[in-house]
Amino acid sequence: MVKLDARGYIAIVEIVIYAPVLLVIIPVVFRNGFARKAGWIYMLLLSIFRIVGGVTHILSEQNPTDKTLRTIYTITESAGLSQLLVATCGFLGTVTQHSLDQRALVKTGLLLLELLGTGALVLIVISGTKSGNAKTQSQLDQATTFRHIGIIVFGVLYFAIVGATAFCWVNRQTILKYRRKLLIGIACALPFLGVRVLYGILSAFVPPQLGFDAGGHLVPMLHPSSLSQFSTTTGSWALFLTMSVAMEYAVVLTYTVVGIRTPLLKDTDDAQVRGDYVRTPTVAVSFPSPAGTGSSARWAASNEYKSGGYATETGGYAPQRGGYA
Repeated sequence: MVKLDARGYIAIVEIVIYAPVLLVIIPVVFRNGFARKAGWIYMLLLSIFRIVGGVTHILSEQNPTDKTLRTIYTITESAGLSQLLVATCGFLGTVTQHSLDQRALVKTGLLLLELLGTGALVLIVISGTKSGNAKTQSQLDQATTFRHIGIIVFGVLYFAIVGATAFCWVNRQTILKYRRKLLIGIACALPFLGVRVLYGILSAFVPPQLGFDAGGHLVPMLHPSSLSQFSTTTGSWALFLTMSVAMEYAVVLTYTVVGIRTPLLKDTDDAQVRGDYVRTPTVAVSFPSPAGTGSSARWAASNEYKSGGYATETGGYAPQRGGYA
C-alpha cells in the first residue's frame, strides 16, 4: 500500500466528517419528501459527493495511472460546490415561504438561480468527462473551456445569492418569525461560502499540468504560475484545507444546525394564536334535514369566526399572507 500524502489524509478527514452529516440529513430529506425547494436534498448530495470524492482520491493515490478515479475525484470536487450553492437557494426559498414568495419575481428568481447552478454543474461534469477521455490537445482545451465557463457561472450565482439574501434582509419584517432565524444562518454562512467559491475559481484557472505532444502522447506541461498553489491535486494542501475543506464544512454545519434547530412549524402556530387570518367570503351551505326534525342544518356566516380564524366554505381556515397555506 502506497503511503498517503497530505491530501490523502485530508480525504480521510472529509469521509469522517461528512459521514455523520449524511446520517443526520437522510431522515430530514425523507421527512421533507425530497422537496428541492427545502435545500436538504442538495445537502444530501453534497455529503455523498464528498464521501465518494474522498474514497476515490485515496484509491487514486494507490493507483496513479487510473484515469477514471482521477476523473471522478475531479468532478465531485466541483460538483460539491454546485450542490452547496443550490442548497443555499433552496433555503432562501424556505425563508420566503408564505411571505416574499407571494411576489412572482422572488419565486421565479430563486427558481432561475437553482437552474443556473444546475447548468453550471452540467458544464463541470462535461469538462471532467472530456478531460478524462481526451486524446488530443484540442479535446483537452475544450474540457478546460467548459471548466472555466462552469466556474464563472458559480461566481455569478454566488453574487446573485448575496443579492437575494440582502433583499430578504431588507424585507425581513415581512418574513415569518422563525424563518428569520434561518435567514440569519444563511447570512452568517455567506462569508465562508464566498471564500470557498473564490478557491474554486482560482483552482479552475490553474494552468493544466498535463498535455499532448505532437505525437499524441500525454506529457507533463510546465506552466510557471502563481495560481499553481491553488491546484486541487498538486497545489498547497494548507490552502486547500483552509480555503476549501474548512470553509465548506463551516457552511454545511451552519445550515445543518440552524436548519434542524429552527422550528418552522411554529410559524403557523404563532399565526393561529395571533389570529393572523384574512376574512374570505362565506357561502351558506344547506344540508339535508335529519329525519324527524323537519329542520335544516345550515353553516352560516354567524359561526365562521373561531379561534382567530375564519371558516371557508370547505370548513377550513384561510390564512393571510405570512401564514401557512
